Amino acid sequence: MSSVSFVIPVFNKEKYLVHVLDSLCNQKGRFEREFIFIDDGSTDNSLALLKNKTKGWKNCKIITQKNMGSAGATNVGIRLARNKYIKFLDADDLILYDATNTLLKIIESDNDINLVYGLQRKVKNFSNINLNIKIDSANLMKVKDPIKSAMTNSMFNPSQFIVKTNLCKKVGGCDERIKYSQEYSLTLRLSMYEGFFRLNQYLAILPESAPGQISEKKVNQIYRVSKALELFLNDNEKLKQKYRIFAQRRLTGRSWRFARRFASKNFFSKFFFLYLKGLLGMPFNIKQTCSDANSIYEEFLD
Repeated sequence: MSSVSFVIPVFNKEKYLVHVLDSLCNQKGRFEREFIFIDDGSTDNSLALLKNKTKGWKNCKIITQKNMGSAGATNVGIRLARNKYIKFLDADDLILYDATNTLLKIIESDNDINLVYGLQRKVKNFSNINLNIKIDSANLMKVKDPIKSAMTNSMFNPSQFIVKTNLCKKVGGCDERIKYSQEYSLTLRLSMYEGFFRLNQYLAILPESAPGQISEKKVNQIYRVSKALELFLNDNEKLKQKYRIFAQRRLTGRSWRFARRFASKNFFSKFFFLYLKGLLGMPFNIKQTCSDANSIYEEFLD
């Protein structure tokens, strides 16, 4: 029988947990499951609510720890996961009742598939949300170049995908140097392996805004994603040059746009010349160029 470990980091999600736990305990399908909740130092009633609502759940662990950030909390869950696949879930997201079963059938259909993700949609509130929707699994496509796709943008939210547990452990989980936006650093690491598939059906429902969301200040999010990509390049010296040049273009272009829109830099600032270097694909000193490009955000961080 197939088996799935659900990994759910929790930090101050009291408002959403009842709905989230309902979507989780009603997941359809015949497969072994374990539930790993990591309370990351919540200061609201999340932990008490979590303990109360999961009474009687089989194979359920609740880990409590001082706040480490979502990357550290996620990695605790990855290390503890015993089942063949991991299904992540943010503690303010819902998943359709048939989401895990659908993703599981796809990833089990071919040994070369390492990861499958679906789409998301956002709603203002969780009242009257129908999660018992049939999912069409036929609309499936292979991601042709996972590395380039991951560098282009964050391909998915944690609640949207299922992945082989041994691969998550092999890549070392999330990069804890980036405390938040954990899915991006993990996606980059996983993208070094082929076998990414996208199901063009929405599986996850996210709130438009949620208390405790670290991404509320846009500059913090831009910096974290940019820094994660810079660190990924530094950690993978043998990465093909075409990807290093592509990442340089992404980071220098992003920093120059930020410099013009938010930092009031003049047109011919150093960030413009970094942008030109990225645009022209100059293949020398890429590591320093990316570091210089990311320096634009530092004075704006919380």
